Amino acid sequence: MTVRLLAVLVLLLVSAATWLDGRAPDPVPADADPAVFSADRAMRTVDELVDGPRPGGSPAAVAARDAIAARLTAAGLTTRLHSSTGAGGADGRLTAAPVDNVVATLPGTDPTGAVVLSAHYDSVASGPGAADDMASVAAILEAVRALREGPPLRNDLVVLVTDAEEVGLLGMQAWVRDELVPAARPTVTLNFEARGVSGPSLMFRTSPGNAGLARVFADAVPHPTGDSSLVEAFRLLPNDTDLTRVVDAGRPGVDFAFVEQPVQYHTAGDAPENLSAASVQDHGEAALGLARALGNQDIAPLDPAVSGVAPQDDATYFRFAGTTVVHPSWLVWPVAALGTVAVVAAMVVARRRGATTVPRVLGAAVLLLLAVVAAAYASVGLWRALVAVHPAWVDTGPYLHRPVPVQAAAVALAVAVTALWWLAVRRWAGAAGAAAAGVLVLAVLGLVTAGTVPGASYLFAWPAAAAGAGLAAALALRGRPVVATAAATLGAVPAAVLLVPLGWDLFVLSGVSDGVPAAALVLTAAALTVVLVPGGMRRATVGAPPGRVWPVPVAAVLTAVVLAGVGAAVNGASADRPQSSHLSFLQDGEGARWVSNQTAPAAWTARYLDTPAREVPAWPGPDEVRTGPAQPLSVPGPRVEVLSRTADRAVLRVTSPRGAPGITLRPDRTVTAATVTPAGRPAVSATPADGLTEIRLHAVPAAGAVVELVTGPGPLGVAVADLSPGLAGVPGFVPRPPELRGAPDRTGDQVVLATRVELSG
Repeated sequence: MTVRLLAVLVLLLVSAATWLDGRAPDPVPADADPAVFSADRAMRTVDELVDGPRPGGSPAAVAARDAIAARLTAAGLTTRLHSSTGAGGADGRLTAAPVDNVVATLPGTDPTGAVVLSAHYDSVASGPGAADDMASVAAILEAVRALREGPPLRNDLVVLVTDAEEVGLLGMQAWVRDELVPAARPTVTLNFEARGVSGPSLMFRTSPGNAGLARVFADAVPHPTGDSSLVEAFRLLPNDTDLTRVVDAGRPGVDFAFVEQPVQYHTAGDAPENLSAASVQDHGEAALGLARALGNQDIAPLDPAVSGVAPQDDATYFRFAGTTVVHPSWLVWPVAALGTVAVVAAMVVARRRGATTVPRVLGAAVLLLLAVVAAAYASVGLWRALVAVHPAWVDTGPYLHRPVPVQAAAVALAVAVTALWWLAVRRWAGAAGAAAAGVLVLAVLGLVTAGTVPGASYLFAWPAAAAGAGLAAALALRGRPVVATAAATLGAVPAAVLLVPLGWDLFVLSGVSDGVPAAALVLTAAALTVVLVPGGMRRATVGAPPGRVWPVPVAAVLTAVVLAGVGAAVNGASADRPQSSHLSFLQDGEGARWVSNQTAPAAWTARYLDTPAREVPAWPGPDEVRTGPAQPLSVPGPRVEVLSRTADRAVLRVTSPRGAPGITLRPDRTVTAATVTPAGRPAVSATPADGLTEIRLHAVPAAGAVVELVTGPGPLGVAVADLSPGLAGVPGFVPRPPELRGAPDRTGDQVVLATRVELSG
């Protein structure tokens, strides 16, 4: 028992050391060597540049843009504004806006191309955007200052601070279209983002063919965090950053972001006082290290689209024992095969020792998969129970101000499910059979992911190979339990290093509501049961009694209940843990209404509402909404001037006499194409295969925008709404109490005035 407890303690320490290795570094003080990056200096910049929300085109955004440009000029870079029109969209929607990107260049001594450091200066209307994304801007400014303290770079350095990222990556789209693609010279873009206010700066996405970039990342960044499994996951998700537009153009680049405490994302909580200086330090060290490394090497091989060199493959890379391992893609299948061979060897040894049989291992593996599903459902059930206590959580998603007690409850449930599986399987498959089943599932996952998402295969293949070898050795050394336990523990180390931190990452990314972290923890715990085999060798044979381990699942369930209660208690709405509240104002031909898309609104929100959720045609959001009567505003709505109408086209000029920055047009039938020309800016067009059902205009100039619709013959109705942030001037609006704050939703806290225009055929 002592040896087994020591083995478990070793694995816990290894897991903890791995987690600590992945934490963001300590901030460097402002009086540090000028040639190094200092988070304290960068945080001072954040404080100076963040003064409330900065939605694209707003006076606050313009002030931030000009201040950033002035700082880059003072740093010795040649700075200009790239003024254009950005466009984007999907699913039948065209989004467009005038954009003003800040572009600053530091010429290289003998350039082979350009290294671009990019971030965006706009924020959502619901929050000041200290982390998203002024922290990245400040990190780049501080990195450039530190670069200027050293020798000049070989390659050109370009600082690109984009506009209108939050409404559709529009600034980056315009820059890629107008400047990156036409220049046709090797360019690598390093983009910096945030989806929370703390945590390490993860390199979570790369362009395809990332082998060269991964090696530079491993060598040049002081605290490289991120791995190829994140890259594979992001490629499967619908999420976007500015780098999406670079990758869509077939050009290379990487994405960095810190993602912890996502409950503050896109809310008033994204403020300087909540921003982690350690995260900014990690961001800045990555920017500085990569700028120096890429700035002094031939980057033509990294951009085959314009250099003509042969494209590279993707690499597998991950953190292990304090270093970043990088290996080529061709090694993925051999490693996956090695994991399979190791578990087969363990099963052969176990069978020869009489510890289990192959059919029983296979049966135990099937039961393990059922346990994985059960753990996921248990986690989902935990979340639903908590939502029953706090109904408003259903509207805020799975992110909490104090998530640790709830996450720990999900961990306890995963432990309980794993223990029940172990009890059920050990009686008829033996301890060795149960452990072999856990390793077998990892080996199969290693093979499956090698063929589908190869950059994630290492998560399963390496632990399977090591644990399988450790189990085989432990069974072969059954007469020497101490040595056998040491062998099993050593074999379990890769699982502890790679899979235990994965559980933490999954909690950060998805919370407990979807059950994925709990499912992953059951797989991890099952693989780690190899350390229990040597100490229980006498009971490892088929048919052995389970022993007195039933208190483990009982204690785990009780612990989960207690932790869930703590989580419910400490996450009640309060001034320092405010609850989201979605409310907007809509006025159209049917009158004035308050609008909310929340299922369980807080009492303050609910008092404005008196209808169940339903579709409201004039509402420019995608959701069914609840409404309630409101006093009308005595201000004009959007103005629509029909400039021309032919059999298949309509040309409209849309303006907002009250100066609303957003205008949305919704034809009552799909149009073939649209062209948008903001006053004083170039035109942009979209002709999607499935047509258009909505056109969103942002940062609309006072003179408005001209919209040309390819309609086809027949009459057409167009619903037009203008949108402005802030409810303070609406009659009957009472400021939210301290325990509430505006929801992280583009349609929240909006004044929407709508009209309709009929176009003849």
